[in-house]
Amino acid sequence: MPSPAPRVAIVGAGFGGAVLAHHLAHAGRPPAVVLVERRGEFGPGLAYRTGDPRHLLNVPAGRMSALAGDPDHFLRWARARDPAVHGGSFLPRGVYGAYLRELVAAAARTGALTCVQGQVVAVQGGPALALADGSVIAADRIVLAVGNFPPALPSGLPAALRADPRYCNDPWGDDPAPAPDAEILVLGTGLTAVDLALGLRGAGHRGKVHLLSRHGLLALPHRRTPRAPTPDPPDFAPWPATARGTLRAIRRAVRERERAGGDWRDVISDLRPVTQAIWRRLPPAEKDRFLRHLRAYWNVHRRRMPAETADELDAMRAAGQLQVHAGWIDHLSLGPDKITLTVRPRRGGPPLALAVDRLINATGPAADPRRTDDPLMHDLIARGLLVPDPLGAAVDDDGALLDAAGRPSPWLFTLGALRRPQLWETTAALELAAQAEALARRLLVDLAV
Repeated sequence: MPSPAPRVAIVGAGFGGAVLAHHLAHAGRPPAVVLVERRGEFGPGLAYRTGDPRHLLNVPAGRMSALAGDPDHFLRWARARDPAVHGGSFLPRGVYGAYLRELVAAAARTGALTCVQGQVVAVQGGPALALADGSVIAADRIVLAVGNFPPALPSGLPAALRADPRYCNDPWGDDPAPAPDAEILVLGTGLTAVDLALGLRGAGHRGKVHLLSRHGLLALPHRRTPRAPTPDPPDFAPWPATARGTLRAIRRAVRERERAGGDWRDVISDLRPVTQAIWRRLPPAEKDRFLRHLRAYWNVHRRRMPAETADELDAMRAAGQLQVHAGWIDHLSLGPDKITLTVRPRRGGPPLALAVDRLINATGPAADPRRTDDPLMHDLIARGLLVPDPLGAAVDDDGALLDAAGRPSPWLFTLGALRRPQLWETTAALELAAQAEALARRLLVDLAV
């Protein structure tokens, strides 16, 4: 009797877990794959499960393939459903969620993939996954595809805020919709905050919406006619391996591109294939300097919004419904009727007093596994299987988790957000697609299937 196929257990069925499962299930001799997801929704994850058509992908369809070896895969899928779609189309994120669901469904039809709804709370010896319902899933290899963690409560805010029903700590959770005339403060001005503002507008919300962050920076818009990145990224080898030196080199490249008739977007797009390599050459002190001083500016240039999204925000601001503030909360009080707070402006001036009905945390995901409520993360840290970092976890070049001695695990791997300390840019579709394909190859070699 032939021995059973080796088993790969994947924790998390968002983009990374779904695409990895697809590659493994479609191998010539696929291993048995188990995809575990606590929400029971396999494919879209948090990022792509929205049904609001105003929530658009911030990357055009021609660059959103989930399969690194087939760059037009998503574009063909989308055009088969709507022939008007082209490579420069910014499609609703919910459409992309449907695409990922179909990838998982196709993998399941091979017979190699089993989808399991459940919350993984611990890893047992063997190895095996322990689920909250008491069941255990044995495996030869385990992959953490857990995605982004929910935001942490911003420092300086009272812990009692968490228990207040007017506070929402997870903008993609299942909290009830605010009253149509409620005044709302959103902490954060990134793409999640933008989606919240547009979603409120689309739902007919009439109340004022405030967006607040330290810098008060909104994502910059894509050009209306997208340009494909050049095939040859810039040669960064001569650039100084410092945050300031890299910034100066990028600014110099922008000036050169502008003289040639382009703009800064061309430079940022062309950097994408080498951004991880640039990050990895920076010494730890320079990475810290980048995070302290340049991260906000990099994010608004790198993670751009569609031009039509920017137009909607401009309309909300012109109508007085949307206000964007740069500063931080100096004082907050949980009154019986309102949450009252004082904002200290970033550039000085008189404090801003606000009284809001709802406070939503859209500051971005918590990167440090120690700051999450996920029992699996705490179990892995306690057992020394995961060495936490403020940006994620210690891993090797294949995504194997490192122990405290720097030794790679032979059976525990990750992809996506937990690799941020090593790669920095690791959560977008382009980077995740390449990681999933590479990790699938590594696992198939390890398991000799």
